[in-house]
Amino acid sequence: MKKKIILPMIAASLLFGMGLVACDKPANNTSGNQTTSSIPAQPKINVTAADNKKAIDIDGEVQLTADQEGVAWKSSDEKIATVDANGKVKGIASGDVTITASKEGFKNGTISIHVNKPAALATLKMEDADHFAADGWWGTDAGGYTPVYARSSGNASDAQCIAHMDNGDKETLTFTSDKAVKAELVVMMASRTAVEDLTAVMDVKLNNAAIAPANKAFEGGSSSEFAEVSFGQVDLVAGDNVLLFEFKASAPYMDDVMLYSKETATVAAKPAAAKDTITITNTELTIEQEATLQLNGAPEGATYVSSDETKATVSNTGLVTGVAKGSVNITVFKAGMISARVAITVTEKVVAGELRVQAEDGTCGGAALTEADAENPTAIVKRPTSTGETCTAQWAANAVLVMTFNAQNAGSYKLYLNGRAGGQYGMSNIEDLKAVIEVKVNDAALAIPDALAISGRTFTDYLLGNVTLKAGDNKIEIKAIGEADTAPNIDFMKLVPNA
Repeated sequence: MKKKIILPMIAASLLFGMGLVACDKPANNTSGNQTTSSIPAQPKINVTAADNKKAIDIDGEVQLTADQEGVAWKSSDEKIATVDANGKVKGIASGDVTITASKEGFKNGTISIHVNKPAALATLKMEDADHFAADGWWGTDAGGYTPVYARSSGNASDAQCIAHMDNGDKETLTFTSDKAVKAELVVMMASRTAVEDLTAVMDVKLNNAAIAPANKAFEGGSSSEFAEVSFGQVDLVAGDNVLLFEFKASAPYMDDVMLYSKETATVAAKPAAAKDTITITNTELTIEQEATLQLNGAPEGATYVSSDETKATVSNTGLVTGVAKGSVNITVFKAGMISARVAITVTEKVVAGELRVQAEDGTCGGAALTEADAENPTAIVKRPTSTGETCTAQWAANAVLVMTFNAQNAGSYKLYLNGRAGGQYGMSNIEDLKAVIEVKVNDAALAIPDALAISGRTFTDYLLGNVTLKAGDNKIEIKAIGEADTAPNIDFMKLVPNA
């Protein structure tokens, strides 16, 4: 009896040790872990459209049906199409929308619906709008007077658009309609960078009623291609309609405005009235620090604005006061007129008896210096700088700059070079000035101090030494003795009488 009991137990143990007991072996699990019980997959809701109609017109409808009762319906964008509790979809504005049917215990069912664009009532040009700049001026790329911008590339409809709108600027486009109709308003926009929220950079109103784009985000792109931005359905009134854009920050470029409607109407833009241009007698002026000058020619009631009051200020009557060396623009504007701009150069205050010799008035090889962007007929060219000076630049090796000037009084003077580090853009520091230039005054060589260094992009006075001037004509010669473009950029030479 004992053998009959023990033998089966021994056999079972052997089988277990060999891994041959089926009930203990993990099924289809190479890791050896126990498998969890499988969960039945949720069935998916199937959604169909009546007559398989997946495209509707604005204000058109289509009935959707789900193969499950009691589903909840939802539109991905109710500004394009809505759906009611029974699955009826209504078109609101052109575009694509996804309708979702959901129910607990089931996977959502979806269907895509396209809302057709109706025939265009009209295409209006933003160039016809009345342009208002908060500071009286648009970027130079836009021509200064208006934001109308030539599009040499891109897909603007007529190779121009409006651009460079910023905080406080406004565009007012007026158009007429012979009757009241409902229409979709679409604006063509372009931007090199994405705009996360168009409503953060502009407020838009039609006939004083605020409207917002159907999709607030605008992707933009490096090619600045124009794309449609829909502001949804709007109500046009019979007579004049006023579309107003008020900008709160830098905004995308804008081209055409399109109106689409199932209804018929005659719609036409009313181009803004032509404006007279403010004319200032002189638009390029130079003023010393602490000195004043009066701008003349502006109409009564004009407003004057300085682009940088740390360089120059301007009163409400057009009196300019120099504050610090540099460049500044004074904008003169008045409502209903095209603005004017005056470029002001502020120079350092000249001390009594001091002489300044502008390097740009010099010659090289007997020829006048030329602008840096011209072909280079001389060994040195001159160029405007970011701080308003015009300096010598791009020196050739062995080039000689000759500056002649007249001194009323003979005597001993301190000679300063007003300049910055060499190279075309003033980027290469000069550790020892006498290693890159030689200086002569009235043919007498000047001993430049040892280890006189010039560094940085700021124009600064550097004392070269004492010189003797004669009454009448005098001459300063500067020769580049280093490699090309190692001589300093020079704004002017300053001579201060010794006490």
